[in-house]
Amino acid sequence: MKQTIKVKGMHCKSCAMLIEDSLTELGATEVKVDVAKGIVTLISDKDKKTITKAIETAGEYKVE
Repeated sequence: MKQTIKVKGMHCKSCAMLIEDSLTELGATEVKVDVAKGIVTLISDKDKKTITKAIETAGEYKVE
């Protein structure tokens, strides 16, 4: 299922890469991180709690 998640704390391409890698390891596909808008879109069968944990443990990010 396609999901769009708002994330605070992203500042640069490195932030995007960390989040993309974390979500890809979780099994998500088509992960796209828009640092400027603070949005992550992805396709995953995982629940939001699992995705939130993956994002927040990748760095100092906060899922809204």
